[in-house]
Amino acid sequence: MKKKSISQLKKLADAVFSRWLRETQRRADGWVRCYTCGAINPIEAMQAGHYISRAINQLRYDERNVKVQCRSCNIFKHGAMDEFALELQKEYGLDILKILAKEKRKLKQWKIKELEEIISKYKG
Repeated sequence: MKKKSISQLKKLADAVFSRWLRETQRRADGWVRCYTCGAINPIEAMQAGHYISRAINQLRYDERNVKVQCRSCNIFKHGAMDEFALELQKEYGLDILKILAKEKRKLKQWKIKELEEIISKYKG
């Protein structure tokens, strides 16, 4: 069996993590609330929005940095960063933005084993 590349594993980990995140926020009626605007949509219409870009490996799968967002907030409003920041501070306290900014400065290169562990953890 051929081993998957880092790129393939990141793509799979992104999908598994996004699905897990949206599932954890699913209401009894199957719909999900947007973290930044409060819109309620079917789970399939929602996305995993990152406060600090997922290009920053260190925070790519950090549950504090990634929240459920509607397409409007995540794409058209470029993450609705002001609202995102305010909601993060409500949820985690005023220091969360400093904590995430500090984490952002750390360099991270994913290893195959780490990505496999992320996939396993969030696959359920």
